[in-house]
Amino acid sequence: MRLCFLAWLAAFACWFSLNSSSPVIAADEQATPVEQLRLADGFQAELLHSVPKDQGSWVAMTVDNRGRLIASDQYGKLYRITVPNGGGPIAIETLNVEIGMAQGLLYAFDSLYVNVNGDKPKPAGLYRLQDTDGDDQFDKITSLVKLNFGAEHGPHAVVLGPDGKSIYLCAGNNTFLPKPAPSESRVPRIWSEDHLLGRMPDARGHNADRLAPGGFILRLSPDGSEQEIICTGFRNEYDIAFNPDGELFSYDADMEWDIGTPWYRPTRVCHVVSGAEFGWRNGTGKWPAYYPDSVPAAVDIGPGSPTGIAFGTGAKFPAKYQRALFIADWSYGIIYAVHLEPNGASYTGTFEKFITGVPLPVTDIIVRPQDGAMYFTIGGRRTQSGLYRVTYTGKESTSPAEKIEASSEVAKLRDARHELESFHGEPQTGAIEAAWPYLGHEDRFLRFAARIAVEHQPLKQWQSKALSEQDPRALITAMVALARVAGAQHPDEAGGSRAAIQDRRSGAGPS
Repeated sequence: MRLCFLAWLAAFACWFSLNSSSPVIAADEQATPVEQLRLADGFQAELLHSVPKDQGSWVAMTVDNRGRLIASDQYGKLYRITVPNGGGPIAIETLNVEIGMAQGLLYAFDSLYVNVNGDKPKPAGLYRLQDTDGDDQFDKITSLVKLNFGAEHGPHAVVLGPDGKSIYLCAGNNTFLPKPAPSESRVPRIWSEDHLLGRMPDARGHNADRLAPGGFILRLSPDGSEQEIICTGFRNEYDIAFNPDGELFSYDADMEWDIGTPWYRPTRVCHVVSGAEFGWRNGTGKWPAYYPDSVPAAVDIGPGSPTGIAFGTGAKFPAKYQRALFIADWSYGIIYAVHLEPNGASYTGTFEKFITGVPLPVTDIIVRPQDGAMYFTIGGRRTQSGLYRVTYTGKESTSPAEKIEASSEVAKLRDARHELESFHGEPQTGAIEAAWPYLGHEDRFLRFAARIAVEHQPLKQWQSKALSEQDPRALITAMVALARVAGAQHPDEAGGSRAAIQDRRSGAGPS
């Protein structure tokens, strides 16, 4: 009887594998059951797919123009998932294209952008895949940006810009800037380690040879021909996201074995402003948040391992969660909902646990416009992978959230920052006159934007103005700019500039 039953079971499994759109999942290839998840009140999760070992471990997702999900195995191929409207089983196909190992995917401009963080079958970098013959398969692969394989701190997410005409790419601190260097940069090209005192490299040698600028974000034209550096100084930001106002955010990593040391910096949500420097440096050299030449976090989260992020824009969730930034912590198995609020020219906020589970190594999060549901994947490092869908079943309204207009004061400060940021990138007439009054502004982000605008201008046009500044706060900001630019671009003048700065401190300099 036992042998007959086993034979019948084997025959059924064979039939099912031939007639199912998904492969048979072995008992030891089951993703974490939804019964083991804890969700915010009113939300439910569905496990749509337990990824079998031959499909790898999924770490990145996007939605194509037909509402299908595309996912990538960290060490393998790309997969396309059809999610039927109104429920029912999903269908999964392996894309017949010689590319994979992506940690960033974006469908835009009738193309699939694939940010490869590996070395085969294509080397690391950003590629554009196109269907040129209309058969619903990608048959053309174009290399847009060559990047080095940075292991898990390499090339990461790709997202569509808020203007609908550009794409943004992020990479961790093991990734070097493209060569040739991007033609444009909102970050002054004077980055250095910038340490007044000596620092101790990481005691275990981790990233000991990785120096400034650290992790970065680029803006690209759809064909990759135009490239611009937006910001630098991350440790390992895996993903980036724009809010409805077009403001960019990321979730940066800590250094886990720095916990308990004076130089530890927690994982943190960062408001990515133009020209930003977030101060990652190797070992003990990380810049504290109070450094005036750094940009502070919007929200400190704590220990963790940041992966995918997404705003709730377009989700059929209560308004509070439509406005939230969802961020994934791979190591602790948590999706947080971060509630950001305007704070001067930038943001601050609070956060809550939205979904938790054990194990729940979350890798990516997206909101699918076609059904307003959240989809997330777990996996990475060859761990058991799975695809989940999150919907709201509570009693609150899920109508599209009304836009919250900024107060007149906030709007004024934000507009001022944007105006100052328009002077970032190259010398411009009127930049110094426009920026100088903000060097002493009480809002830190306005001071930062003003200083970056000044640093992009020829030193001789503002050096004497900096040395004669009387307002204490403006003087500090101007001296930071002078020390950075004079030392980096004009070594022959740096000694005189530093002496003049010392004279100003002692009261002996020009008044």
